[in-house]
Amino acid sequence: MSSSANKTLADRIIKASFIVGIAHICLKFAGLIQVKFATQFLDASLYEPIMVVAFTGVINSLFLIGEEVIGPTFLSLFMKEKETKDEKAAWHFTNIVLTFQSLVLIAVISSIVCFPDFFIGLFTKWTEAEDPSRYRLLRQSLQVLAPALFFLSLGSTTYMLLNGYKKFFLAAFGDASTKVCIILGLVIGMKVFGLDYRALFLGILFGSAAKILTHAVGLAKRLRYLRPSLDWRNPAFRTMLLLMLPLLAGIIFAKVRDNFNNIYILTHIDQQGILMANDLGRKLFATIQWLVPYALQIALFPFLCELVSQRDREKLGMVLGSSCKLLLAVFVPAAVLLFVLGGPISVLIFLGGKTGIELASWAGLSTACYCLVLPAAAVECVLMQGYFADQRTVSVTVIGVISSMFSVMLSYIYIVFVGVTPQGALVVVALGFVISRCLKSAALAIYLERSTPMFHRRDISVFFFKLAVLSVAVGAVTWLVSTGVDKVFPDGISKALEQLGSGSDVHISRVRIAMRIVIAGAAGGIVYLAGSFALRLAEPRQMIMWAVEKVLKKKNATASAS
Repeated sequence: MSSSANKTLADRIIKASFIVGIAHICLKFAGLIQVKFATQFLDASLYEPIMVVAFTGVINSLFLIGEEVIGPTFLSLFMKEKETKDEKAAWHFTNIVLTFQSLVLIAVISSIVCFPDFFIGLFTKWTEAEDPSRYRLLRQSLQVLAPALFFLSLGSTTYMLLNGYKKFFLAAFGDASTKVCIILGLVIGMKVFGLDYRALFLGILFGSAAKILTHAVGLAKRLRYLRPSLDWRNPAFRTMLLLMLPLLAGIIFAKVRDNFNNIYILTHIDQQGILMANDLGRKLFATIQWLVPYALQIALFPFLCELVSQRDREKLGMVLGSSCKLLLAVFVPAAVLLFVLGGPISVLIFLGGKTGIELASWAGLSTACYCLVLPAAAVECVLMQGYFADQRTVSVTVIGVISSMFSVMLSYIYIVFVGVTPQGALVVVALGFVISRCLKSAALAIYLERSTPMFHRRDISVFFFKLAVLSVAVGAVTWLVSTGVDKVFPDGISKALEQLGSGSDVHISRVRIAMRIVIAGAAGGIVYLAGSFALRLAEPRQMIMWAVEKVLKKKNATASAS
């Protein structure tokens, strides 16, 4: 393969990633507004049963099980049917998937509506006798919101269809439509018309339908192929079922782990707000992961499928290896910087309305710890696509289950047996998640390296050494500058935490918090750029040179046209 061909493929992947990234900016901006309004209008007694347990815990977990099982298996087979046969055959396969998926969803939704108490006992320690108000609200939330699962889950398949046609923007923008409807439910329903939490229910239900309607716009020219089908003998569908089985086991275990750590184990602590703080603490790292690594993952997958079908293992390894190094070069220093600034960022975003300084500071502690997962999560995003493109689902499942066991055991030991404080529980859950994802990413890389060489041992060792030195420098400077700015222009966070319970009203300046974050973040960024060039770390320089080259090329093209 020529260097120009390699460059063309890289440009196509970066262009696709940029398109997905733009859609994800819209999505996460809408998501950030949603969380902000939710913390303004919902106190912990409402936020935890509706948003944490019912929507995120039950509905979203079941949706993600479908998405993470169907997505990787469906797209590779859809593209194979389309390339080896024709578009009609690919859509026949799609119709079978959508039909069976709909039947399964109807059965699952019916079980939630008819047996909400079972799901409450599965996800929490709450009982009607001990906590009647939250228990009844959670029961109502499950029964009302269950139909949203139908549209959200079907939307995961239409999402992959749009990616198959490389219509990345509309695919990703469907989730933003959901967020916008939830915001409207909160703002118009609760703020403007003064309605209660049931306005939020309407926002979630209409938002789930908005997702699939957004996708339908992108697929409008091809909806003529849509025909319900129960042809379970279809070879592609049978292959998909075989590929799904190991993935299903792994994903179910992963969701059990997430809900055990983020909901069930935390309900052992008799402290209102702990679930909310953990949920808010996950927002920042999840937002960043969606904007870059997840966008790259979505853009990479169709191209990796093409390389696997062409049996070009050398090119496949080169793309995966360079993508991993590029992400690590960005996210290891970024994770250290965000660990230092996680507290002020969370207070700036979440403080206000129903959320006080104590809850906002707990969310900040959780945020700082969760942000350390960014490098491992970024690498995992890329490596998983390499496995899925190669249709190697068993190894992914085994690695995922083994690594996930660590976080479950850590949470159970420290929270149930040792009995840590609420703040300690937040740290245990977050760091357990970080360590398990690091173990998973390392295992995925080592195992994939056996069949698809991605790294040279000496080069990767030098790369990690330089990256470690750079990250320590970024973290040290960020902390020193942040501490210095707070001493010269105190923002009130530390004083407010010291005065908790005293009844004193301490003013917290959002302007000074923002100033502290911007100045310390800029100092860390300058050290990152200067250190990258001083250490001759190639990846940051490549990104900068690529961006400069594209800007100059566009400028020259505009000048020539004029």
